[in-house]
Amino acid sequence: RSVNIDIPKLDINKADSAGFDGLPGIGPYFAARMVEYRDRLGGYSFKEQLMDIYHFDREKFDGLSDLIVCSRPRHPFRLWTLPEDSLKLHPYIKSWQAAHFIVLFRDNTPREDWTVQAIQEAGILAPEDAERLSKCFIAGP
Repeated sequence: RSVNIDIPKLDINKADSAGFDGLPGIGPYFAARMVEYRDRLGGYSFKEQLMDIYHFDREKFDGLSDLIVCSRPRHPFRLWTLPEDSLKLHPYIKSWQAAHFIVLFRDNTPREDWTVQAIQEAGILAPEDAERLSKCFIAGP
């Protein structure tokens, strides 16, 4: 007779470096990068964001994907209210120019038209960055 053992999954929004280090194939280097990247994002919005980390490839992700969960980040990303210097720190915004243009977009666009897609269509974000950002937990305008 087989026995099912329910192993709790690691929540990537709550885990500390030691928790990440306990995952197969991670170790201290990636554990630290996983915590650091979560801080830059303001919390993971989906598990696949781990693959944004330098050298964290699909093979590494597939090796631990069944062992992790991603709870909702504690706080939504405040795309529509953060100042330029804070926006530029987000990994999908990437530059002070993009942050500056997002602020200009907000200042010159009716609030009901504020969407990540509209930012992409305005040429502010590359399509791949806009797609990633659109999957994030973002506070309403």
